[in-house]
Amino acid sequence: MKSSIADILDGLNLFVGFSYPELGVVGRFMMFQSAKKGEVIFQEGDQGSFMLILTQGSISILKGGEHGQQLLSCEGRGRIVGEMALLDRERRSATCVVNSDCEYLTFNQEGLKRFAAEYPALAYRFMFCLAQVLSRRLRRTSGMMADFLGESA
Repeated sequence: MKSSIADILDGLNLFVGFSYPELGVVGRFMMFQSAKKGEVIFQEGDQGSFMLILTQGSISILKGGEHGQQLLSCEGRGRIVGEMALLDRERRSATCVVNSDCEYLTFNQEGLKRFAAEYPALAYRFMFCLAQVLSRRLRRTSGMMADFLGESA
């Protein structure tokens, strides 16, 4: 990949307010990965330990149920996936499948621990931004649940 990790992070909502040198620091704790169409990046029920930031291609997030797997979302460039596993190391709540060849960055728990130990103030800002992403997703999900419950009443 030609672009630096800082170049990739520079355009993402999660990192608004971070300087370019700060993005370079954050990027030192991430790794480039790639996957081909049809590959499973992680399976529902797998032990989680990393989040990913999709930099190229697209993925589907699927949730198993009594009627088979249901599509929760399709995600493209810049989307963050699996952030709950980064924080709590719990089992994956959904499956992530590659729709088109993709490249992504991973940020694992070991990297997060090193990041926090070496750059605590910057790690705090990152975690605060990640908490905001989670909060927005929870609000959206709560709204969707309220709409669904209102329709089924």
